[in-house]
Amino acid sequence: MINLPACQTCVNSGFLCSSCQEKLDKGVLTQFELDLAKDLLVLEEEEQFSFLKNISFYKAIDFEDVVIFVIGKKDKLKITQKLIKWLKERYEVDDLILIEQTKNPRAVLESLIAPKKLISLNEIFLATGDIEFKGVLNKSDQEAILFTKEELEELILELTGNTIRIEFQ
Repeated sequence: MINLPACQTCVNSGFLCSSCQEKLDKGVLTQFELDLAKDLLVLEEEEQFSFLKNISFYKAIDFEDVVIFVIGKKDKLKITQKLIKWLKERYEVDDLILIEQTKNPRAVLESLIAPKKLISLNEIFLATGDIEFKGVLNKSDQEAILFTKEELEELILELTGNTIRIEFQ
């Protein structure tokens, strides 16, 4: 793999260097991400999963029955259904959401609510000089989206560093 959430040596050995241990202690890195990275490194040695050598894995969020898998730009095209099926079975999850790493809240929000559509995303310039976003979704889609309004706001903040307010209209 091109990028991993921790050093390749730490992932392979299971013993963390001081930098990776600090990430784990601060919550930047999770045990789930370490386990997933180790499994992916083992898988990339198999011929059917050799494409994993050219993929970047940045983050994974285990969200009950859903795993959000943050990968490199254009890596979505390389990931096969066989790998998705393997990941779902191995980690006993119902859904796997692939998101390309970006600081763009629009791209992340659209991936989280797919196949539903985003009505609009507006930038709000606050008096403090900060920028927040307001995402408007269709009220009729609310039940079909896997996450609540609050969960979407938290996920966008965690994945992009941007504050967003979600509204259903």
